[in-house]
Amino acid sequence: MTDFTTLTVFVLTLAFFTQSLFGFGGGLIAIPVLSLFMPVQDAVTLASIFQLSMGFLIVRTHKDTGWAHVRALLPAMVIGVVLGILLLKYLDEDLIRLALAGYILLHLARTHTKFDPLGRVIKAGGAHLAGFLGGTMNAMIGGGGPAFILYLKDKAKNSAEFRANITAILFLSNIPRLAGTFSAGLMRWDIAETAVIVYPFFLGALILGQRLHSRIPQRRFFLIIEILLSLTALMLIIKALAP
Repeated sequence: MTDFTTLTVFVLTLAFFTQSLFGFGGGLIAIPVLSLFMPVQDAVTLASIFQLSMGFLIVRTHKDTGWAHVRALLPAMVIGVVLGILLLKYLDEDLIRLALAGYILLHLARTHTKFDPLGRVIKAGGAHLAGFLGGTMNAMIGGGGPAFILYLKDKAKNSAEFRANITAILFLSNIPRLAGTFSAGLMRWDIAETAVIVYPFFLGALILGQRLHSRIPQRRFFLIIEILLSLTALMLIIKALAP
């Protein structure tokens, strides 16, 4: 295993271990960090395989899903995915890095302050805008979750339905997203080979995260992840703006 592959395995394992602990964060961590040492398009395409795999948790949650709310997002979401794939393929790589950095900073601001422009936009635009923005961001930078969450958080009857709704919409959005990477020529054989190497570590991370969920001091672990994300955003900006 080369140093490059070892680093890729480590990043993806850490990212999806975090998602197993918190229920989110796989793409949020993996794609920006991977984009520091590989083309952004390759990072998004590689992560999409594992993000789709996370969606198979729908087998466990489908009975709790409020399908009416999920279906309301689907038409505009598909349109957004198509746009996101086109932006990923044709937009300048450094612009996508800046978009990733901005996405991280908005996520951190929303977590710790009342600054939430996306939340206000989603509240005003309803299901169609949430689906469109979620599909676009998911396909372009692997980060459609916040748009879906902001729409669905007030629709669920309880936390089980909310988790099931998020699992369902992310799974459904990642199907056309992954298909789009093939049709756009973004999914290459070397990326698929890397995914095969990573997959056993990915599965181990999911199992370990579930077992350690109640044992790891999550506030402290989350603080470490936020520091990592902050540094990653800074490095993405420097990389994008460097001559």
